[in-house]
Amino acid sequence: MATFRFDLNQEYSERLEADAAAKRMNIQEYIRYKLFGELTIFSVDEVVNRIQSGDFKNKEFTVPDVYTDEEWSQIDRGNAGVLGKNFFNHITEHPELGIRFVPDRTIKRRAVYSYIKED
Repeated sequence: MATFRFDLNQEYSERLEADAAAKRMNIQEYIRYKLFGELTIFSVDEVVNRIQSGDFKNKEFTVPDVYTDEEWSQIDRGNAGVLGKNFFNHITEHPELGIRFVPDRTIKRRAVYSYIKED
């Protein structure tokens, strides 16, 4: 795999970080998205959509539970951690989504969430 490096001044660095955060992507994903129009299924928006449209109402689950085993096997551990952190931050900032972090509970050392859908 090729590695590319480029330098940004403070202004552009902050702008890149802010733009990536606004899209709820890590910087690497955001650069791929901007350069190649590539979107991944491993995004905060995708996790939220799968929870809201899936069978997660009133159940405990972890982020990998919203994907099939085959799908989840395609994400590396580092990006899985970034996705989990970004998802946690997003649902914490948006309680109106009905997705809640379950404190003091883990499944396979992963954070546990619940979805309380208001009918």
